[in-house]
Amino acid sequence: MTRSIGLLLALASALVGQSFFNPRALGEVSPVADARALGLGGNPALSWLNPGYPVELDRTTLGLTALGAGALGRSAAGDRFIGNARPAGFNSAVPLPLGLRLRLGVDESFNQDFDTWADSVPGQNWRYHVTGRGGVYALRTGLAWSFAGTGCAGIEYRRLIGASRENWRFQVPGGYVSTDTVEVDFAADAVRAGLAFRAGRFNLGAAFDPGYRLTARSLKKVHGVVGESLRTRTLVLPWSAELGAGFEVSDRLGLLAGAEYRPWSGIEFTDSFPSPDWGTRDAWRFSLGAEFDITPSHPLRVGGSWTDWYFGTAGAEPVSALGLHLGTSVPITGFGSIDVGTELARRTAGGLTEYTGKLMLTLAYQEAWLRRTRRWGY
Repeated sequence: MTRSIGLLLALASALVGQSFFNPRALGEVSPVADARALGLGGNPALSWLNPGYPVELDRTTLGLTALGAGALGRSAAGDRFIGNARPAGFNSAVPLPLGLRLRLGVDESFNQDFDTWADSVPGQNWRYHVTGRGGVYALRTGLAWSFAGTGCAGIEYRRLIGASRENWRFQVPGGYVSTDTVEVDFAADAVRAGLAFRAGRFNLGAAFDPGYRLTARSLKKVHGVVGESLRTRTLVLPWSAELGAGFEVSDRLGLLAGAEYRPWSGIEFTDSFPSPDWGTRDAWRFSLGAEFDITPSHPLRVGGSWTDWYFGTAGAEPVSALGLHLGTSVPITGFGSIDVGTELARRTAGGLTEYTGKLMLTLAYQEAWLRRTRRWGY
């Protein structure tokens, strides 16, 4: 598209997000897999991604979330659009005696879909077209304890697995002449802890990830040139933390604010291979949200967010995004609700501007086990 996109091209082992950007590292951090939270700015500390959320749980809850995402890239060379739809996550919580609850879930941690052109390569007559597909998912199981009617603490074990595939196409006038393929498998074991408190009209949530070691096994196929090469690398990802606060102004209006911090300038490689210069950096994300009950069963949610990505471009330019969030819920009698969340965002990095949109739907089941028997036919 432009020279700026060319600067975003990374090493062949790079992995990125649903975007025209190819900014290296592990890809775009996936949005919280909870449509209600996305409509309020996407703060994970006051969502099901916090192992200690919510403070009280008197019935079994299930949530299935789907996500549709698209991106419009704009530059002097023209506009392009990409998009996809995919499952985003599953969350469940079952109350147990003594204030305990069992938690199970699956969600996407990193998305690695991208589509990038480099219009020109100095001294050559070809250009690159690089596409990627894949992601890293977390399988979660945990236990939480609600205490004193005002607090809840929880911890989860997470098994991260995933895969990605990159196609590097070298094009000359008249068509493609060569395609290189990079396939990567991921695996890691991690834990996550969280707290939630409620005092009167105030709510507070916090979650902490102490970091983990991620094994990445890559296979590179150079078509028509050499053959294949297999390499296994271990990455050490530093800690990350989220904080969220809410205040009920009235019975119909609530306000929320949140912050996330990833001190990921210290991502390390523990093997002897040369480490790629990903340009990772310490990054913040801030969000604000408000929820107004038009009727008791039909809330209106609005929010805003600002994200400083944890990686820069190949030219050391920062990548940031400013987002507008909207959402609501549609009740389903005797079952729960369908929560709807949307995000419209503007991403910038150097001379490249990108507009993205997300539509998230969560089918939320909320019913006591006692009332469930006839529904499921046993």
